[in-house]
This record gives sequence, C-alpha cells and structure tokens, in this order.
Amino acid sequence: MLMDFQMEGGQAVAAEIVAEMRDVPEARSAPSHEIRTFELPAYVWLIMFTSYAVFFSALFVAMGHGVAAIFVLVVSIAYAVMYFGTAAVLNNVSAAERKALPPTDSVGGLETQTGWMDSGAANAQILTVPILLAFFGCAFAVIRILV
Repeated sequence: MLMDFQMEGGQAVAAEIVAEMRDVPEARSAPSHEIRTFELPAYVWLIMFTSYAVFFSALFVAMGHGVAAIFVLVVSIAYAVMYFGTAAVLNNVSAAERKALPPTDSVGGLETQTGWMDSGAANAQILTVPILLAFFGCAFAVIRILV
C-alpha cells in the first residue's frame, strides 16, 4: 500500500515537471553575469593600502641597507601588487554588464558566508591583519634604529 502511494506521488511530480518544461520558451535569454563586487567602501581600501605601504616602508627603513635585503623587499612588494592587482582586474571583467550592489555603508552591513555582519564588525575583520602588519613593521624599524 505504501509503495503504491510513493509511486503515484512520484508520477505526479514527474507529470508536473514535464508540464512546466513544456511552458519554457524555446528562445534562450541573454547570459546573466554573476554579482562579483567586494562591496567595501573606499575608506576600507584606503586604510588597507596605507597599512601595507607603512609596513613595507618600515621594513625598508629597518633592513634596506644591503642589496639582498632591498631585492627581497622589491620581490615582496611585487607579490603584494600582483595579489591585489589580480583581484582588481578580475573584478573589472564585464563590470559594465553586472548590476552594482549598494555600498556597505548604505545598507549597514555585509552579507558573508556565515550570515549578515554589520559594517563595524566586517571592517574590523578585514583590517585587523593589515593594521597589525603596519604596527609590526614600525616596531621592527624602531628596534633596528635603537639597536
């Protein structure tokens, strides 16, 4: 008895799917693009890039006395530029066809993989590492100058 009910239910679902497929128009719609923006306000990017600039400048002050140290810093700076540059280039691919999301400040938060997060918490998580790297570089430069 139970099996008959399940088979009839499956047949009904299959009939609904077939009916819906018949209603689909033959012409395909234009390709849609994913929404691929970072949704971050400009001041977050400014703080992040300033932090990295302070970090590399402080390392140059601390260790920029030899050719090998300068070479290592130049390679590190090149990797940082490539990291952020690749993301910027990929974000600009088909940017004109994508609809833009409202800035984080206007909606008061950011949708993350684990749920909604307000702007302050999202910015704190994004900017913690760059700001601490800048402090580390400055502390390293101060120690190098004092010793």
